[in-house]
Amino acid sequence: MKNRLARVACMGGVAMAVGLAGCSPFRTRVPASHVTVPGQFSQMPANTVPATDLTRWWEAWHDPALVQAVDTALAASPDIRIARDRVLEARAMHTVAKSALYPTVGATGNMMGGGMYWRNPSTLPTSGDPGTDGHLAGIGASWEPDLFGGRHADVKAAKAGMKAEEEYFHGIQMVIAADAANDYLQAQGLQRQIALTDRSIGILEQLRRYGQARFTAGQATAADVTGVDQKLSDLKARRPVLVARLDLVRRRLAVLSGQPPEGLPTLAPPPAWYVPAPPVGQMPDTVLDRRPDIRARRDQVDAALNRLKSAKTDLLPRFGLEFFGGDGRLRFDGIPGLSGTGGLIALTTYLPIFTANRIQARIHAASARLDAAVAGYDSSILHALAEVEDGYENRLSLDGRDIDLTRAQHQAEQVARDMMGLYTGGQRNFGDVLSARMAALDAQASVLDNQDARTSATIQLARALGGGWQPESVAVHK
Repeated sequence: MKNRLARVACMGGVAMAVGLAGCSPFRTRVPASHVTVPGQFSQMPANTVPATDLTRWWEAWHDPALVQAVDTALAASPDIRIARDRVLEARAMHTVAKSALYPTVGATGNMMGGGMYWRNPSTLPTSGDPGTDGHLAGIGASWEPDLFGGRHADVKAAKAGMKAEEEYFHGIQMVIAADAANDYLQAQGLQRQIALTDRSIGILEQLRRYGQARFTAGQATAADVTGVDQKLSDLKARRPVLVARLDLVRRRLAVLSGQPPEGLPTLAPPPAWYVPAPPVGQMPDTVLDRRPDIRARRDQVDAALNRLKSAKTDLLPRFGLEFFGGDGRLRFDGIPGLSGTGGLIALTTYLPIFTANRIQARIHAASARLDAAVAGYDSSILHALAEVEDGYENRLSLDGRDIDLTRAQHQAEQVARDMMGLYTGGQRNFGDVLSARMAALDAQASVLDNQDARTSATIQLARALGGGWQPESVAVHK
């Protein structure tokens, strides 16, 4: 009868709690975003072709060595491993949060025995049987029903945090791919600059020999020869700096791929320079939906919202069910043993009455974190849109600059040839020939610099558009 009354009392308490849950006054909403996403990018060139696939954008260079360098970095980068472990940690914490929704069951037990002889402590039993023995064992269980949704909100917050870490993993992939491609292509650019410097040194050495012969013949001055020497010294001083920059990039590429910097990767001679056309067909809404940083910010807003919901439920009563069932036996020498089984069940309740505004302060803090998460989401959107606009404008302006620089290079080379002809005919001095030849070499260097800038701009644009990661790569297992 007592057990039946206890069960009735428990059911009545649960029914009352369910009724309170139905009358919960909390309605928590996400603050509105203050950013209006445009319909298209103003700097993107107009086109009618399908959107460029940016999943593995580095393959557009058609360079197998570049593909290998990026894939190696994605597979071996320590930063990738760190991001992978953070995903595993977040998944484990999600499992911990879910465990709060279920009962906790545990087994207890105790065994006791001793040699004390209770009827006559000074005399030990001759049989060797201890004077007392006994045991107590049972199963205990407790459960707090989530009547107001606080624990479910915690689970949703943990899940959103897990998804945010997965997006962080995608973002690291995107950054590693861009850095590896940039280092590899920058190394090729430095190789071309070193080759141009070597060709320039060879041309000036020929010019110096020519000038020295003219000076010996009395047709040039010592200042003409000295001018060539000065230009040669400048070029020779530039070469070690370029080699050091190349080694720096190679070391950076080695570390990015999880290799010690001493093991500099061997680079083949660079192929003819090439840069793919800028990506097209990208709309702002699809870019924002693809960028991992924006997706992570969205998950962080979801997590903050559910943490606020959970904090608000701390103002409401909490109910719990506890149960213990077990059996035991106790024997004293000479006294009949006692044994039996039994069970206890209880309904616990807790209603905060005075907490010195602790709960309200936690709610205010959670509300502020939600506002900050929405503001961070808005900030990430604005920066992403600006990065894309800047990327398109930078790439297109460099394309236009390349046309002018290439034309200037051809013109400078023609002037150098014409000036040599005029000098041979006695209409120009040797200084004019030297100046024209140096202008032609500088024009070639400017073209190379702009080519490197176009390459970097293309990589940064692909990164700004959210390319370089794959959804299935989130399956991280050790």
